[in-house]
Amino acid sequence: AQRVIVMYAGKKVEEATVDALFAQPLHPYTHGLLASIPRLDIMAGRNSGSADRLKEIPGMVPALNDLPAGCAFAPRCAFADDRCRTQYPPYEQLRPGHWTACWHSESLYGGRDA
Repeated sequence: AQRVIVMYAGKKVEEATVDALFAQPLHPYTHGLLASIPRLDIMAGRNSGSADRLKEIPGMVPALNDLPAGCAFAPRCAFADDRCRTQYPPYEQLRPGHWTACWHSESLYGGRDA
């Protein structure tokens, strides 16, 4: 199976097979990316004025020469807490072949299967 690596600010935040990543992403940044993909059913509604806007990830990507102490995505993440802002999370396998670097992946997106 083909694999996908999602990177944020120069670091891997998630890795899985294409099918697993699109079916059940485990990192908030990956969720944001997938929510921002244009969909044909939404785009078709644009002419009628009933279309939803594409989702955006709030905030700005940090300067790579001035990254925060913890997770670089923390300033943009709705789930970030003090630990996220001060400690970089370990890159760990939560499901067979599905890796992520997020303190909250287990509680937000399901239990550990690895």
